[in-house]
Amino acid sequence: MTTGIPGPWFRRAGDPAAAATDAAAASPSTCLTDTRLFCLPHAGSGPARYLAWADRLDGVDLIGVCLPGHERRIAEPPLRRVADIVDALADAMAPHLDRPFALFGHSFGGLLSYELARRLEAAGARPLHVFISGAAPEPPRAPEPPVATLTDDAFLARVRALGGLDPDVLAHPDLVDLVLPALRADYEAAEAHTWDPAAAVTAPVTALGGLHDPAAPPGALIAWGRHTAGPFSRVTLPGGHFALFDQEHNVLRTVRTTLIAAARATHAAGRT
Repeated sequence: MTTGIPGPWFRRAGDPAAAATDAAAASPSTCLTDTRLFCLPHAGSGPARYLAWADRLDGVDLIGVCLPGHERRIAEPPLRRVADIVDALADAMAPHLDRPFALFGHSFGGLLSYELARRLEAAGARPLHVFISGAAPEPPRAPEPPVATLTDDAFLARVRALGGLDPDVLAHPDLVDLVLPALRADYEAAEAHTWDPAAAVTAPVTALGGLHDPAAPPGALIAWGRHTAGPFSRVTLPGGHFALFDQEHNVLRTVRTTLIAAARATHAAGRT
């Protein structure tokens, strides 16, 4: 069993071996000590917000994904095509899929999670579950001109209108300037991505979103059900595009109960 996750792509909060041991002693019936959760951030962001969840998901080996050009990799050029991101990330993940795993992504990270699940399943690695937050499938026709090509002021105004930038970042102009290249690259990747309306994964999918999210309204989230051959569920949260952070208790309860059920089913299947 792999205990370390080296390399630039991944971050974790604390010692996974100790966390797994403590969780197993505290709640041995949950079966979660063998579950790894890869969390993909929204546009322009890194995994820091997700890492704060680690202490609240006992027994889950939470791994935050850090894309080139983002957070601690800010000196690297960002990737500008979804396919390139997914291919590179799938290769980086391959040595660490030695235990049951799930994917969680918000907004742009939700799109990446879905496409990553497709890529991994094609290679024979099926996620236990895919959580997609604040992202709608079958996006509408890209605006003209594309958001990613606008001037800085117009780009940021458009991103604000869409609810696509973390309010904590918006409150600090220096941070906005720092994340702008990665943010623009992520929007460029999302807008250039060609959606396959017939595509589907076999893994179960849970779609989460804010009741007042302009980017992924509740009605749009239902369409994810057409893109999985497995079970589908939708969770609507009070709030807007970043409702997952405002409603962390509800989000983490959904993630935990879902992973417990999936891990128990996998454990039971392994004994038959």
